[in-house]
Amino acid sequence: MFKKITSDRLETVSEYYFSKKLRELAEMNAAGKDVINLGIGSPDLPPAPEVIQALTVHAKPSENHKYQSYKGTPEFRQAFSDWYKKKFRVNLN
Repeated sequence: MFKKITSDRLETVSEYYFSKKLRELAEMNAAGKDVINLGIGSPDLPPAPEVIQALTVHAKPSENHKYQSYKGTPEFRQAFSDWYKKKFRVNLN
């Protein structure tokens, strides 16, 4: 009676890996095991004041309120090319 409107690919979607692992860790901790979680981290200290200041300064200009070029900046492209040359001995243009 109803027409299927979802993709077959949805049948292959599984639970996010870390949600499963975090649940397993919680179960182990609840069972009294002393587990050290070396998975997804969460900072225990705030960023340095100079980092917050730099973010604040650079978030204000309107030219920073857009998507980056998919090609990257010329400086980034040159740095990547230089790294590729050094690491793999390959020239990129």
